[in-house]
Amino acid sequence: MLIGFLNRTRIVVAGLAIIALVLGTLIYRDMFVPSKNAASALNLYSVVRRTVTASISGSGNVEPQLQSNVNFKVAGTLTEIDVHVGDHVSSGQKLAAIDASAQQAAVDQASANLATTQANLQAVLTPLTQNQITQLQNNVASAQQTYNDTVGQVNATNTQDTNQVTADQNQLAADQQTLSFNLTYQNDLLQLSTDKATYQTALTTFNNDATCKGVAFANYSPQCLSEFTAVSAAQTAVANDQAKVNVDTAQVTADQTRLNTDTAKQSADRSAGQRSVNQAAASLTGAQDQLRTQTETKPNQIASARAQVANAQAALQTAQQNLNNTTLVAPMDGEVNSINGVVGENVAPGGGTTAEAPGSQAPLPGSAASNAFMVIGNISGMDVVVPFAESDASRLAVNQDVQVTFDAVSNLTISGHVIAVASASTNASGVVNYYATIALNQTNKALKQGMTANATVTVSKATNAISVPNLAISRVAGQAYVNVYAGGQQVQTPIETGVVGDQFTEVTGGVNDGAQVVIPTVRVSSGTGNTRGGGGGFGGGGVQVKA
Repeated sequence: MLIGFLNRTRIVVAGLAIIALVLGTLIYRDMFVPSKNAASALNLYSVVRRTVTASISGSGNVEPQLQSNVNFKVAGTLTEIDVHVGDHVSSGQKLAAIDASAQQAAVDQASANLATTQANLQAVLTPLTQNQITQLQNNVASAQQTYNDTVGQVNATNTQDTNQVTADQNQLAADQQTLSFNLTYQNDLLQLSTDKATYQTALTTFNNDATCKGVAFANYSPQCLSEFTAVSAAQTAVANDQAKVNVDTAQVTADQTRLNTDTAKQSADRSAGQRSVNQAAASLTGAQDQLRTQTETKPNQIASARAQVANAQAALQTAQQNLNNTTLVAPMDGEVNSINGVVGENVAPGGGTTAEAPGSQAPLPGSAASNAFMVIGNISGMDVVVPFAESDASRLAVNQDVQVTFDAVSNLTISGHVIAVASASTNASGVVNYYATIALNQTNKALKQGMTANATVTVSKATNAISVPNLAISRVAGQAYVNVYAGGQQVQTPIETGVVGDQFTEVTGGVNDGAQVVIPTVRVSSGTGNTRGGGGGFGGGGVQVKA
């Protein structure tokens, strides 16, 4: 046994020695024996068929497929709010109410009006007795007498007012004539004019004296003080002259005041008198119409009474609807997103509309109406609404596949498809975007309205397509080329391209399966003289070939 153990030990030691010798030889070759023509190595790609996709990306928000602004249709004071933000509500569920006392009073009034019109209709349908006809005739006679008396009284008042105004005008004219030949008045006017000129001259002299400007009165020079005194004296003279003229014209002024007062009274009496005449005429016409309609054939009267009943019924329906509108109910199933108001505050009818995303009833991000009393969103289904740059929007189309991730929910990717693209742009801070709406193919309870969503849209796709790496393609004057490696040589070959993906481009003409194309290699010189080429990671085709 000992001999066998020793033999096995020798074999193991010998094997380790051989391995060490081989490794040493390889290390020596790599370090001290440079590769033959290493600087001429090419990075080649063997052309194969694959699926090539082109995609664009954008960030938007998760939005409910349906959202509604809920508002009271009548104004009032909030008396109750029956839900909270975040509550789930069902269609028709009571949400809030306002004080309904005014609307209830309107319903009661409309009900009373309806009862009155119905009674009038019944009266029209019932024939009149002789006593009722006599009463109607007496009503006409009384209304005629009232009209005549009113016209007479109005005419008498108007005549009296006219006479008084004429007398006032005559008195004013006489006093004006007397004043014009009053020597004292004329002398006072002349003196007033003279003193006004003196005052203006003194004021101009003082204002034009540069030595007086910006100087306090206590520091006036003798010249400034003299000029200031002249202005003050002239100003006093003008005031005294004006007072004398006012005394001279006091009678004419009183006459003019009396004329103005009597003229205003004349105008007011005429207006009041015409109103009285109109009212008396209307009463007379009403009495005559009542007699005529009650004593003659009554089809028109009956039709009118029935129309009044119909109007009263419509008014009652409107009042009842307003009463019903004091209670706010949910228009759909969903969750309460916001409530603007507390009990005791006043709310107004209206308002607030939400811009819809294209092809959907989902709201545009950030477009919820801030003045809506309540906003309800149906989150049973979610859409993603994304603004795309104008350069990408032209590549979007309905039913394109989309992959969506969410900043707030890690490791969650949901597929979807484009359902609509806006035909009109939006402009935010000078950036032109077009909104697209993306329907998610499944729901997830973790998603909330407004969450940031990152959408990658497949805008074009080619399956089983001949493809080459994008790095292998060069363009000259708009023509695409690749360098094909054949027979130990690189041949610049024109190609026709199709779908351009992130890494690969579809080739529709110019190269075939299995062809080898050269991928440009970034060479980095090292101290050993070795050159390493990039460009790996292209699946089916990266090989190193020594030229």
